[in-house]
Amino acid sequence: MVQVDVFWAYGLGASLAVAAGRQLTQEPNPFQSKYFVNTILFLALVWAPTGMLLLLRHPSWETMQAADTIYSISEWLILAFGLTNITQGMLGFWVSYKLISNGKYYYANLNWIFGYFGMFFILLYGWDGLGYDRFLYDRDMLSGSPAWTPGAGTTDGIIISLWNFMTSGVAITLIIDGVYLYPPFVAFMGLWYINGLNTDPLIKRKPGYTRCTISYVSGCFIVGFGGAAISAVTVAYVGAALGVGDNILRGLGEIDSNTSMHIASYIIGLPLSLAMMWFMLLRPGMLFHKLLAPWYVGEVEHSITKVYASKTLITE
Repeated sequence: MVQVDVFWAYGLGASLAVAAGRQLTQEPNPFQSKYFVNTILFLALVWAPTGMLLLLRHPSWETMQAADTIYSISEWLILAFGLTNITQGMLGFWVSYKLISNGKYYYANLNWIFGYFGMFFILLYGWDGLGYDRFLYDRDMLSGSPAWTPGAGTTDGIIISLWNFMTSGVAITLIIDGVYLYPPFVAFMGLWYINGLNTDPLIKRKPGYTRCTISYVSGCFIVGFGGAAISAVTVAYVGAALGVGDNILRGLGEIDSNTSMHIASYIIGLPLSLAMMWFMLLRPGMLFHKLLAPWYVGEVEHSITKVYASKTLITE
């Protein structure tokens, strides 16, 4: 989706920087390295086309039901969509590299998690509390289906609507995109990271490919999706406490919109949920921190080495 891919691209670029982090710190100019060049090629030749395919084939769904047809989308928006699918990935790569170069391996991983968190939060809640409803509505399921209206995506309930979506035209296109996207991404992630571990003399116990893969998938769906779900629920409850009202009824105009309180629910709810997750799940020693352990292996060893080198330099 146009609104989602900005975050997803960021997460992909940040992930590839984490995978090549050890090699990048050894490069005289990381942004002239094969890792950065291959990341740009991946974003431009693999990632960006998957989004364009969805936009051309399912313009309503890809814009979260904001456009009826491809012709109702501004040419400038389409150009920006193609551009940001690459530039956001580059930005994510740069931020993760900067964190790794300063020895902050865990925070570099939280950086790619941020991309997935943003993506899933928009899918679940969005800007009007109906991200999930927009996601599950596919106008191509039935010929001549009407444009989305609040509640149309989940008329039969979440479970049945999700099951129906799995056989929709959008789902088939997503599978095609996945077949095209994930083999090169998985290859880059695995080869770069394992090679980096194997050439790091400070790492004595190296996690295997399978453990790294399970950890990454857990990061996407347990940390990223789970964190987004926690934030979505928190924002929804804050909105209810502020008198926002049912999002579907508000979208249909059957109750007052109460826009100021709706905005306030995000301003209050998002920081509140993130603070709770940090202290209960994300800070060192907590569940989410442990799930990502294979991807920040060596952080302690490199920190000790850096401190020792600094003390030696001062002594001399």
